[in-house]
Amino acid sequence: MSHAPARLGTYFRVHENVLEQLRRAGIVGDDTLEHVAEPGTIRIEGDIACLGGIVIAVRKVLSVSIGDDGTEYVQTFLYAYNASVRGHGNITRADNVHVHPGHTDEHHRHFFDWRTDTELEGSPRWVGAHGWPTLGAFILDVNGWYWANRDALPDPDGYPAV
Repeated sequence: MSHAPARLGTYFRVHENVLEQLRRAGIVGDDTLEHVAEPGTIRIEGDIACLGGIVIAVRKVLSVSIGDDGTEYVQTFLYAYNASVRGHGNITRADNVHVHPGHTDEHHRHFFDWRTDTELEGSPRWVGAHGWPTLGAFILDVNGWYWANRDALPDPDGYPAV
């Protein structure tokens, strides 16, 4: 997974291509992702509807810098991805919004029992600066969870409204 700075245009082309591939695969339905440019940053926020009545809430903040040649570069510095079953509880959350005791840095992942919305034992797990997922990788992880839990879901073949 690459989290290195990327050209602004390249970043958003890859972002859209990954989401389109996930749509074509039937993993992702609609989304409400918005890109908001602010001085020195771009925020990406919204929800992604996934197969099985799963919603992924996304909050990312990208820093914007200008290279020596005048090219704009972006790099994620803050992220929070939360997957839940619509009308029930959370499945998993990956974020770097705070440090947990005993973790070397702020990159971690929470795991929940979606039926009760209680955090599972051993959660949160530290993933580290080299182990945090891109949004596309997080969606694929959630899709793996979907297939492992499909038969227990209330709407296994549906997409929630977002």
